[in-house]
Amino acid sequence: MAENETGPDMLGHPLRQLTFGWTDYTLFSGLLGVSVLIGIYFGCFGKKQDNTTEYLLGGKSMTCFPVSMSLVASHISAVSLLAVPVEVYQYGTQYAACIFTSFISCGIISIIYMPVFYQLQLTSTFEYLEMRFTRPVRTFASFLYALSLIIYVPLIIYVPALAFSQATAINLHLVTPVICIVCIFYTTIGGLKAVVWADTVQMTVTLGSLFAVLMLGIISVGGVAETWRLAEEGNRIVFWNMDPSPFVRNSWWSMSVGMTMNWLAGLGISQMSIQRFLAVPNIKEAHKAIGFLSICLVAIKWVSVFTGLVMYARYHKCDPISTDVITRSDQLLPYYVLDVAAGIPGLPGLFLAGLVSAGLSTMSANLNTVAGTIYEDFIDPWLPESNEKEGRAATIMKGIVVVVGLVCVALVFLVDRLGDIFQASQTLHGVTSGAMLGIFTLGMLVPWATSTGAIIGGLLSMFLMVCMIVGAQVNVASKRLYYPPLPASTEGCFAANGSFHHTIDNQTVTSSSSPDEQPFILFTLSFMYYTLIGSMIVVVVGTVVSFLCGPSDLKEVDRNHFPPIVQRFLPSRKYTEVPLHSIPNTLITNPEKEKISA
Repeated sequence: MAENETGPDMLGHPLRQLTFGWTDYTLFSGLLGVSVLIGIYFGCFGKKQDNTTEYLLGGKSMTCFPVSMSLVASHISAVSLLAVPVEVYQYGTQYAACIFTSFISCGIISIIYMPVFYQLQLTSTFEYLEMRFTRPVRTFASFLYALSLIIYVPLIIYVPALAFSQATAINLHLVTPVICIVCIFYTTIGGLKAVVWADTVQMTVTLGSLFAVLMLGIISVGGVAETWRLAEEGNRIVFWNMDPSPFVRNSWWSMSVGMTMNWLAGLGISQMSIQRFLAVPNIKEAHKAIGFLSICLVAIKWVSVFTGLVMYARYHKCDPISTDVITRSDQLLPYYVLDVAAGIPGLPGLFLAGLVSAGLSTMSANLNTVAGTIYEDFIDPWLPESNEKEGRAATIMKGIVVVVGLVCVALVFLVDRLGDIFQASQTLHGVTSGAMLGIFTLGMLVPWATSTGAIIGGLLSMFLMVCMIVGAQVNVASKRLYYPPLPASTEGCFAANGSFHHTIDNQTVTSSSSPDEQPFILFTLSFMYYTLIGSMIVVVVGTVVSFLCGPSDLKEVDRNHFPPIVQRFLPSRKYTEVPLHSIPNTLITNPEKEKISA
């Protein structure tokens, strides 16, 4: 690994820009090569991916461990690994409030959503909406999911590509297609098994390098106690901001409630997650997978939070963002890795390989699941019946993976116009996640709900959320809405010749001083509440509309469409049980006759 001095000294350490050496390139390309080999193995030498059960559910023979690791890898994208430490560095540890809610989120999923999907054993979660409501409801939800993929995946790919481009000085527009083509390749030919096992390998490397870099950082600043002391002095230790205002960016309520809803949408009703739960042989293994997932989420989030504190402790006297040493705040973690791991050959390359792998994991998971969704909901109903239906389906889904993947690659080049990655990711997620979560929740928890209520509630939610989010982003772009980070010092920055560099504080105003230019109040709502607001609109409006148009007869609903906690309150079906002895012998099979005579 080579290093180039590019700027002033920071706390006695020269500012460096990472340039990969042969060790870094070898480890980086080796990890991507393993993913390709996994795809080749399952696509060419393993069980043929020639039917929907094999391609989408791995033949229902996956075990708990790889499925759990795949779920963790798919959820912990490069956005999380890069954005969370920077969020803590700039806004404090209030983000940690959401860590404890992972157990709540996984518990709700185990009680409400997963039992219904597992009992019905559906290839597509959206098939549930057709069974519970009507075909148009399913089509609408599938459209929302496809839209969410197209919006969100480019962001997932852009973040690790940005880090790799910074580290290697290779143009971002050249890095992105290469990384994405690797992902598209092994996802296309290997199906779910390739995705799951590639996720497992990639996540293991990612976590290992993340812990290694964290430990090096702790050692460099003088230990855990010193890190905590410096963070407290810089007002970064914030856990109990109980301000109930929904307009506050960071509070205990916004983080805990907001992230709970985001995780329910991302894990509870997501085709990507449910597809993996159904890949295990029984529901006991599925519960094990989700329990392991919750533990891993807590551990990884804590590591990310503490990494942010370590970065602040290291740069508390000379902020790289304020001094323009890095052009974007999202480059802070790669810069930190460069700084603390520069003396260990291969570690920066391995860490960045882990970040890229995290992006690949999320992209491959989304490509695999959206292929099944698009085929099942938009293509299969229009195809004629054929004896080769299963083989044809697998081929079409592979084509969908390629097409959607290429579209996402093209959209990556628009993402670099966005601002803060953490805020952007939560905002983009809120465009569709609230409406989707609300429709599924309405169907499972409100037995009276009808398809009319679900569609009207979903459309209204989508319309209002788009208006709210677009309005907020317009105000962000025009600088009328801004969330100022906590103050950061540059008093310890010195030029290479030893002279004083410059001192500033990260103090900014949240909006224009003119009252006439203040944003509309709805546009100033915290982006952490977008999913909550969207889902509540669907449930409330959907319930009201259902009652106004004539609610469903509870004696006619299918009990399998509801979780056990709702089933116990449903009345008996309209039909009555007929004693077996009253059935004519001509309608009873021989084994049943033997039981009666006995």
